[in-house]
Amino acid sequence: MSVYPAFNPELTGIQFEAEGKLLFDQFETLDAIAEAIDSPRFSSFGDDRPIPEDFDGDEDDLDEALGPWDEWYSPAEGLKMVIALIDAIAEEADFSEQLDFPDEVIAELTEMKRCLEAAVEQGVLFRLELAP
Repeated sequence: MSVYPAFNPELTGIQFEAEGKLLFDQFETLDAIAEAIDSPRFSSFGDDRPIPEDFDGDEDDLDEALGPWDEWYSPAEGLKMVIALIDAIAEEADFSEQLDFPDEVIAELTEMKRCLEAAVEQGVLFRLELAP
């Protein structure tokens, strides 16, 4: 699985050029770092609806059980969060040591930062989505 930013409407002339696999693999650690630096959680910009307790199907069944999700977020708020995470990981050994591949995570966050800057300029909304 990977995490990538989606935009509404689509960005013009910009695409997310990272795999997003490390962002998916490390999202719990990124959330913990964000909380430690008083930033919104990384995952708070994605679909964070609770999974029903009695759910035991696969991902496609979950989409059907939860129904459509049409929430979008401010790219400026997402940009602040991404910049705060990049700075914290780059500047604080305590944070970078929590990640398996801190330099690669910073690279994926930096690519997301580039896309979010374009989203702010173009006036589009964003959210984090998952891909297999």
